[in-house]
Amino acid sequence: MTESVRSAGQRLPAWLRRNLFAWAMCGPAAVILFALVAYPLVSLVVMSFRDYGTGGSTTVFQWVGLKWYALLGSDPRFLGGLTRTLQYSIGSVVGALVIGTGLALLLNRDGRGMGTLRVLFILPYTTMIVAAALLWNIMLNPANGIVNHFLQSLGLPVGLWLADTKTVLPTLIVLQVWRSSPFAMLIALAALRSMPLEPFEAADIDGASRIQKFRYLTLPLIRTALATASLFMLIDTLKQFPLIYVLTGGGPLRASETLYIYGYNLAFRFFDIGYGSAVLVALLALVLAVSVAWLWMRQRT
Repeated sequence: MTESVRSAGQRLPAWLRRNLFAWAMCGPAAVILFALVAYPLVSLVVMSFRDYGTGGSTTVFQWVGLKWYALLGSDPRFLGGLTRTLQYSIGSVVGALVIGTGLALLLNRDGRGMGTLRVLFILPYTTMIVAAALLWNIMLNPANGIVNHFLQSLGLPVGLWLADTKTVLPTLIVLQVWRSSPFAMLIALAALRSMPLEPFEAADIDGASRIQKFRYLTLPLIRTALATASLFMLIDTLKQFPLIYVLTGGGPLRASETLYIYGYNLAFRFFDIGYGSAVLVALLALVLAVSVAWLWMRQRT
């Protein structure tokens, strides 16, 4: 038995014998990755070329080719969802990057209690997003929420927040900034802690101010880290679903309906699986295009 196994192994190509152990170790992970990512993605693309009718049955369908994709450019809900998705993503990333970098600059020092402060500022990022959304929904209630109660006690005007078409998207952006800024803070803080000290010592000798040191030394040194953090946050916000769905479901009057929410509603509420899949594939293409463009710009600079 041993001789037969040995002879069978010797008949394998040399490159396969050299890498057999590595392939065996990567095999389970590759199978899981295919099952959880590749297969659902391929199924989504295939469904976008089908018409399932209004019954929602995935067993009865008709091939329609690019019919659904041809309708996207003339669909006002798709174009509006695209605009809101970009507004939500850009506003959230810029806000989180500014606040996260500011927090990193404040926490980039050694002292008593600094470790505890860092942990406290990281907590929003570690909180379960659905639980946080439900809590914010209670706090932002226009009638008896603690946010309006606090503003009223200070003599400030109260708002409808998530119930107003004019304020719902800015409110969601603020909540996304609250959740994403700790991630930007972690990346920026790691970059600040790894900066060389020699340029700053030379700047102190030359009499440079704090603003000059930040503009000409700190910012260029952490630029790559901030660009990486912004890319990850941009990808996350473009495909953000649970925070928006739990808080507003795309309302009121579709004022917070992003592409992800629109595709979900089409497929699971109106059972228009084919067109809903096309909307989600378009969102995926947007995420890939933004990622490739961002990486290309980073290589050019």
